Amino acid sequence: MSFKTFVASILTDIKKIEHHKFSIPNKLRDDQVLVKINYTGICGSQVMEFLGNRGKDNYLPHAFGHEAVGKVIAIGKKVKKVFPKDEVILSWIKGKGLDYGGFQLTNDKNKKINFGPISTFSSIAIVSENRVFLKPKKMSNVEAVLYGCATPTGAGIIINQIKELKKKHKVCLIGVGGVGMAALLAFIKKKPKIFVIEKNKKKQQFLKKFNINLINDKEFKSYKNFFDFCIETSGSTKMIEEGFDLIKKNGKLIFASHPKNLKKIKLNPHDLISGKKIYGSWGGNCKLDSDIEKIFEYFDKKNIFSTSGKISFFNLKNINKAFNKVISGEINRAVIKF
Repeated sequence: MSFKTFVASILTDIKKIEHHKFSIPNKLRDDQVLVKINYTGICGSQVMEFLGNRGKDNYLPHAFGHEAVGKVIAIGKKVKKVFPKDEVILSWIKGKGLDYGGFQLTNDKNKKINFGPISTFSSIAIVSENRVFLKPKKMSNVEAVLYGCATPTGAGIIINQIKELKKKHKVCLIGVGGVGMAALLAFIKKKPKIFVIEKNKKKQQFLKKFNINLINDKEFKSYKNFFDFCIETSGSTKMIEEGFDLIKKNGKLIFASHPKNLKKIKLNPHDLISGKKIYGSWGGNCKLDSDIEKIFEYFDKKNIFSTSGKISFFNLKNINKAFNKVISGEINRAVIKF
């Protein structure tokens, strides 16, 4: 093993990320896979962690990040799923394989830091076997990093949770971040009539290149009980409620966002009785051991997100800057390049 140390971004407090240096353990745990990271993405879940919006964080200080692509360097003795030199996608979505939970590493200042079964904001990642998946050969590295979270969650909703979608249907997408962008690209393949609600003006300009209908604030109420399907990815409880108002009787609202911890939604019970449906989405209901290839084939094995999804690149030293740009809505998807 030629790698002896690595640097990781560590969340030490709300809105505070530090860079710590670690020695790579001489021996991996039986379930662990050592991966050299090429790219890792900043997802809405990490933004929630960074802002402290997921409730009390009992694991501070800790490593974080949960979507990446890289190459396997070494494996634990019971790992059978991947081998050294394999190109792999890392994801928070659990797949087949071993997972013995989190662990601690001591940094170069002799302080113990918590690591979960997956963390990817680092030059080297130590992850459990069930968070590692083989990368399809024709998939680019930039495309692959988004298959760790954004693409299976967004596209998975369309492919796995609204299989009944037809050209005749009218659909609404609320929020176009990483997950929303993946959902939009998956919608476009099915060719229904697509409407989008996105309040960020820079994103509105970007979205004009697609064959969609942008709904502005003044038009919003005129679409009540109008849509067959609505996908909400903005992370706002208000928008979940309004998305529910937008679907027609027997319509379906699916939300895959992270509202602030303990926030509640209010719905009209009569709408539920009359047939409106609301669902959450856990990673687009994907099983990544098979669904990575399935989704890639859905997109005709084209690197569609990396060419159409407006990705901004940063290095690890500038991760705080990347977080702030994502939070402000200035960029659509931030990817850290090593």
